[in-house]
Amino acid sequence: MKKNIVLLLTAVMGFAVLAGCAGGTKNSTASVEMTGNGTQSSADTDTETGSAAKTGAAQADAGTVSFDWLPAGVEQQKAETEHNEELQKLITEYYEIPDYELADSRYYYNYVDLDSDGENEIFAVVVGSYTSGSGGSSALWCAEQDGELVVKQAFTLVNMPVIVVDNEDGGAKDLILERSGGGAETEYVTLTCADGVYTNVSDAETVSSSDLQNVQGVAILCNDLAEDMQTGNYLTLE
Repeated sequence: MKKNIVLLLTAVMGFAVLAGCAGGTKNSTASVEMTGNGTQSSADTDTETGSAAKTGAAQADAGTVSFDWLPAGVEQQKAETEHNEELQKLITEYYEIPDYELADSRYYYNYVDLDSDGENEIFAVVVGSYTSGSGGSSALWCAEQDGELVVKQAFTLVNMPVIVVDNEDGGAKDLILERSGGGAETEYVTLTCADGVYTNVSDAETVSSSDLQNVQGVAILCNDLAEDMQTGNYLTLE
């Protein structure tokens, strides 16, 4: 009798174990299916996120530097990207920059016809410890003379970009740029040219916001100096 009871209990327990295993297998399958759906959803999300990130990066790469103060009627141009050995040499000699400073001295330049004679000159800004201060950097207006590049005029306190104002009447074109530093309020000034010489930035007259918005011309040297430092996208005198 006891033997029969033991056998009966053993059979019942075995059935319960089999049922539990079957139920566990079913639950496990359901769990795998749920995990599979969840993984697929996560992958889709990751893919969408990755695509959005790539799109955002592409848009950032394609974007241009924004200078809010530039008038709508002014075309923006970045500096040239090709080394100009003759200009490098001229800058180095003019400012007497020592060899150990050349690698840390950046220069930005554009070709532009400032005196309206039909020939392009070079306007270059030099950024470095020998040429820059809190109010801006030094700049050179250069031109070819007897087959040699020479300095027509040197400037200080120059901040990029620089607007070259259209001049339908001919003659030298006005320059407009930002004047700041030294605790003074930021303002925009016009450099006019008389007898082939521009006014100094420190002596230039301010231009009102209303007049500035009506300016037509081209803004040269539209480079973001901070971004260039991070990306290494600049020319040096080395």
